[in-house]
Amino acid sequence: MKRFWMVMVGAVLAVASMQVSAEATTIDLGTVQDATVGQLIGSPIPPAHVNDVFSDAVKFTLTTESMVTVTLVNQVFGSFNIGGFLASSSSFTLTQGPSGTFTYSGLLAAADYLVSVSGTLLGSDGGLYKITVAAATTPIPGAMLLFMTALGVIGFAGFSRRGSTQA
Repeated sequence: MKRFWMVMVGAVLAVASMQVSAEATTIDLGTVQDATVGQLIGSPIPPAHVNDVFSDAVKFTLTTESMVTVTLVNQVFGSFNIGGFLASSSSFTLTQGPSGTFTYSGLLAAADYLVSVSGTLLGSDGGLYKITVAAATTPIPGAMLLFMTALGVIGFAGFSRRGSTQA
């Protein structure tokens, strides 16, 4: 009898783990510099995997300090959908909009970045989401100071010449 109950508990655990199998994927967008990189992530899945939970890690790299906009959108159309769509990063704060879209816009230092995306695949065809990372290099403050100093020297030299010709 004890063996029977052990087999039953094992069978229940096996069935439960089959219905909520986690998909974990790492997507590398590569280096994003003075460009916009977008990628549609996900694919149609067999109906047996509906209600599966997934967890993705999306990576990208900045080689210089840049103004960056990151957008994640749950692509809902037809029977493609993701329930409980979540996105987060430990490096910057993603804000969820009223439509479920996650965004970040601001200055990021040169580094590797990771965005965690998760949810539950709904509908008969699974789910898709799109991530877009747009980066524009910011001027280097030291170069700007040097440029302003050069303008000042040129202006002072012109002022000095004008003063010496009037004497």
